[in-house]
Amino acid sequence: MSFLSQLFGKRAGGRKTLTRPAEERVYVVDATGMVDPRQRNGGGQASPRDHFAILRMLAQFAGREGIEIQAVFTGRPLREAGEGQEFKGVRVFYTENGASAQAKMKDLIRKLAVRKDVVLLTANATLEREAGELGAVCMRLSTLRKSFDERDDRDRDRGDQGNRGEHGDRDRGNRERGNRNHGNRDRGNRDRGDRDRQHGPNNNRNPASETPEEPAEEADKREKENQTVLDLIDPV
Repeated sequence: MSFLSQLFGKRAGGRKTLTRPAEERVYVVDATGMVDPRQRNGGGQASPRDHFAILRMLAQFAGREGIEIQAVFTGRPLREAGEGQEFKGVRVFYTENGASAQAKMKDLIRKLAVRKDVVLLTANATLEREAGELGAVCMRLSTLRKSFDERDDRDRDRGDQGNRGEHGDRDRGNRERGNRNHGNRDRGNRDRGDRDRQHGPNNNRNPASETPEEPAEEADKREKENQTVLDLIDPV
């Protein structure tokens, strides 16, 4: 079940029941109200970069939940989406100041409520009350921001688990390859040792039958002795 289905499954805002199915529901968002006041300039205006970051988050949220969103910004139109244009499923409107932004959102509620359930997301209590009188269901922007934060946390957790699993698989693979390599080296060393023993000299083969070479001095002495013996023998 999606975040909004859980939130609006039965009743919402404590004032009005959502009678139409989810596909016949539209969300009007006070988009500039989602920008952290600490990130705004001295006049309380949000920068185009902050507005575009909010627009991207709303587009991702709309795609994930399968909903229709119409966002109202206070400031200059963005290059990526002009007045009344659609950005990845989010229709965008611009106003000059906060008062005109409230007037624009109330005007959207009047037009849209004829054919759809309207949910207004704002942090302005006065606007909430007036929107409720027009038939809209209201939800605080802090609730929407909380859903963004929870989604980011879940994505990070899944990413961490995926990284751990991937590293674990690589480590196991490296260990298995290392074990196979060690086994191959051990078998190779044993095979080379066997070949060396087969082709090497056999020091135990008939050692007694081999006559060591006689030193030169002893050979000369024996030759002289043999010559003396021959001199003592008379020829026949």
